[in-house]
Amino acid sequence: MKTKNYNITSLFLILLVVLASGCSDYFEPEIDKNRTEEQIWSIPDYAEGILMAAYKEIPDMYNTYGGDFLDCATDNATSNRYGASVDKLRAGGWSSNYNPLDVWGAAFNQIRNINLFIENGLDITYVDYNKEIDSAKKARLKGEAFFLRAWYQWQLLQNHAGPDEQGAVLGYPILTRVYTQDEEVKLARNTYAECVQQILNDCDTAAAYLPLEYMEGDEIPEEINDNQIGRATATAALALKSRAALYAASPLFANNEPDKWATAAQLAKAAIDVIGALPSIDAKFYNDENSPELIMRKYGLNRSLENANFPVVLFGQGRTNPSQNLVDAFPMANGYPISDDLNSGYDESMPYEGRDPRFYRTILFHGAIFKDSTIDMSTTGLNSEMASPERASRTGYFLRKWMSPDVNLEVGNAKSDNHYFALFRKVELYLNYAEAANEAWGPDADPLGLGLTAKDAINAVRNRAGIGSTAYADNVASDGVDAFRSLVHNERRIELCFENHRFYDLRRWNSSLEQLNTTIKGVKVERIVSDVDTTFQLTPIDVENYQYGQHMFYGPIPFSEVIKSGEIVQNKGW
Repeated sequence: MKTKNYNITSLFLILLVVLASGCSDYFEPEIDKNRTEEQIWSIPDYAEGILMAAYKEIPDMYNTYGGDFLDCATDNATSNRYGASVDKLRAGGWSSNYNPLDVWGAAFNQIRNINLFIENGLDITYVDYNKEIDSAKKARLKGEAFFLRAWYQWQLLQNHAGPDEQGAVLGYPILTRVYTQDEEVKLARNTYAECVQQILNDCDTAAAYLPLEYMEGDEIPEEINDNQIGRATATAALALKSRAALYAASPLFANNEPDKWATAAQLAKAAIDVIGALPSIDAKFYNDENSPELIMRKYGLNRSLENANFPVVLFGQGRTNPSQNLVDAFPMANGYPISDDLNSGYDESMPYEGRDPRFYRTILFHGAIFKDSTIDMSTTGLNSEMASPERASRTGYFLRKWMSPDVNLEVGNAKSDNHYFALFRKVELYLNYAEAANEAWGPDADPLGLGLTAKDAINAVRNRAGIGSTAYADNVASDGVDAFRSLVHNERRIELCFENHRFYDLRRWNSSLEQLNTTIKGVKVERIVSDVDTTFQLTPIDVENYQYGQHMFYGPIPFSEVIKSGEIVQNKGW
């Protein structure tokens, strides 16, 4: 084997091996001692460990931004923990030297190692007792390698793409082979379009070598197609293609180009044809690691989400505080927005009654019942600032989504539960299709005969959520593309909230700076005691103003990379 001066940061420092855990067969890498390059490429477990390292770097929870959800840097929520990374982000304390969203170094480390695997790890024997199974396993590993490379390229594009001083939108330097340090330092950033195409190409290669899903059975050798929860599949590759194409067609990166929207719609529909109809929602929908909703995910047994976000009365920190802005975005159960006085049936005196079922699965509000406790958000209640200044909600709301009622934080009776981090959920593909098809052809058109309109896709999402009537969506669709766009954006907001999409969606839609800096609103709940009874008065309040600058529609390139050579140019404004 040739010896080169590779730009390797982590490969020979950490080596990971695969361990199966019980009946779930969920693999989890474990750190081993250092190994030489010769040992890595001569021992199958060590070689495969390089891909396991790439899997391990994918987050296993949503609140990985200094312990917060990225939604807390949007109009969806805020955090009661001052000084945290998202707090600095939304306050404008974001720079090329301090970037809570920086993935540049970590992603490139994985891409370099994956390229090493592609060049070396597919030439060794993994199953010495059966050449056919060995060949099949190497094919699967190849597919995984290309998917993981696409995934980390996507992380770079999502967080670091932006325009240079001349306005050309750039991505990252594309690495498709092993480079020496001298070679790599001379590479410039590729264009955004070239990066998107590379991601799509890698996904195509991955899909050609991977199964649509992993099966199990006595007739299937475990080396090639056992129930490997968390491994990449061809379906995951299709989902990543859909997401990348949707972003590429979005106003921040394109100039009202119907062909790009049409491509995004076709790629979303190709994935929908594989996944089929949306599965139903049950009580464990957001905590079931085996949910049919999931295309690809990681999971873990813990109670850290609850410890951070349970209300004070349940011994939590109450950290994530959904905004009144998000609360008002949820329609009524009949599908009409609360602003529609004529049709919605919304009653300001009873603001939490008769709402979209997703509202109750997402928000804990005053009077909500959770874990047999009634949530008291009043100024004199157990969750108030008076009772617990550091753990009180700033908005009058706590997070319900992802919170498992089976978790207990009480000392001496603590209990954990499984939580998943979904790289892709099936509903995202329907939302992708609805957005792209509407922009390409309008709400009701299907010129390519795909068998689905934008309105059909939105109605599928809303119907699955529990909104039985299509009347509102039908009315909006009849008003045309612009009106239906607002509905699609709102559906995406409430369906994918606290899954770290909103931050990027607002930017790729090229929203106004005023929308990025929308005042976060909440509600003050006051207890009024009389001789007759006790009532509660809800008063709207302004909670916080965000301070994003115009250049913050794009993230920065790390300053250390810009000064490393003259080839990596910074995004405009940073």
